[in-house]
Amino acid sequence: MEPADTAHRTTYAIKRQSTQRDATPAPDLFDSLERWLNTPDLAYASWLNHQRLRASTKTVYTAMFGRFCQWLQAQGRRLDTLDADDIRRFLDSAGSAPRQRAQRGRQRQQYVRQLERVFAHLGALGYRGDNVGSLAGAEQVGQGDDQPGRFLSAAECEALIALLTTTLADLAQEGKGAEAWIEYRDLALVAVMLGAGLKVRDLVGLTLNCIDLVEERIELSRPGCAHRARILGFAVAPIRAWLALQDQIHGAADASPVRKVFEADRSAGFGRLSKKVTLSASSVHRRTQKLLEEAGITGERACAQTLRNTYVGLLIDGGATDEQLIDYLGLQASISAQRLRASFARAKALPAGRHC
Repeated sequence: MEPADTAHRTTYAIKRQSTQRDATPAPDLFDSLERWLNTPDLAYASWLNHQRLRASTKTVYTAMFGRFCQWLQAQGRRLDTLDADDIRRFLDSAGSAPRQRAQRGRQRQQYVRQLERVFAHLGALGYRGDNVGSLAGAEQVGQGDDQPGRFLSAAECEALIALLTTTLADLAQEGKGAEAWIEYRDLALVAVMLGAGLKVRDLVGLTLNCIDLVEERIELSRPGCAHRARILGFAVAPIRAWLALQDQIHGAADASPVRKVFEADRSAGFGRLSKKVTLSASSVHRRTQKLLEEAGITGERACAQTLRNTYVGLLIDGGATDEQLIDYLGLQASISAQRLRASFARAKALPAGRHC
C-alpha cells in the first residue's frame, strides 16, 4: 500500500479536555471497590449509566454484563480472582438454556473490551490486581471466531484512487454539471471514507461546517473526544468538486453551515420539497459497493468499513503516531490505536492474493 504523505502541520489535533460541569455530581453510592466485588451487576449498571453511550447500547451492555455476572456466581468467583483464561472459558462456555449459547463473533470482542474498561475503572478505585481484560485482549482472546477486518490491497487501493481521479477528470472534460450530480456526490462519498476514514453514521449526518478544505480536515470533535479527520491528498479534489456543485445548484448565498453534505437521490430534483433529503445508511452502502465494483473490487466485505480500514492502513504506512490515529479516527484510547496497528500488520502478513 502506498504510504500517505505525512508532511503536515504540527497542529494536527486538538487535545482532549474534560467536560466542564457547573456543579459537582452527586457521589455514586454503588461505585466502590467493595460494591464491584460483591454486587458487580449493580455496580456495573450504575457506572454504565454515567457513560456517554446511547440508551440502546447501555441496554445491550447491561444484558451482556449480567450474563457474565451469572457465570461468575455459578463459578463461585469474584472479579478480583479472575485471569485471562477465565475470560476465555466464559466466552467458550454454553449454558443449559437454548439461548445461552457460546458467545461468537463481534460480541466476544465486545466482552473483552468491556471487561478491559471495567478493570481499568477498578484500578482507579484502588484495585491492585492485573487488568485481565487488557491481558485477554493482548492474547487475542475472543478473536478466534471472528473474521479479521478487510483492508484493500495496494493494487486495489491504487485502482480505486485512479477511478476517483479519472472519473472526476472525465466529468470536467465533458462539461458535466448539475445533471451529473449523483456521480459527483458518489465520488465525494467514497473519497471521504477512503481519504478521511469517516464511518457511515458520520457521513449521513455530516454538515457543511464540518469540512475545512483549507486545513484539509473534517471536524467531528465533541466534548471529551477529539476527532479531526485528516483528508488525504487524493480525496481533496472530489470533495471540493462536489461542494462547488452543491453551491451551484442551491446557490452559494444559501450555503448554510448546517446544510447536509450528502443528499439523497430525489426524483423531484433539487429545490423541491422532499420528505427525505438526507442520504440513508443503506444508500451509502449501495453507492459504495457500486464504485468498488467499477474499480474491480469485489468479494467478501467489499464495503464502507473496508474503506475506513484502508484509511487506517494509509496512515500507518505514512508513519502516523498513535496520538494521530486517535485524533484522525476519533478513537477513545491508545489501546484502540494499537489494536488497529496489530490488525493491519496481520493483514500485510497474509499471502499475496488473500484479502484480510
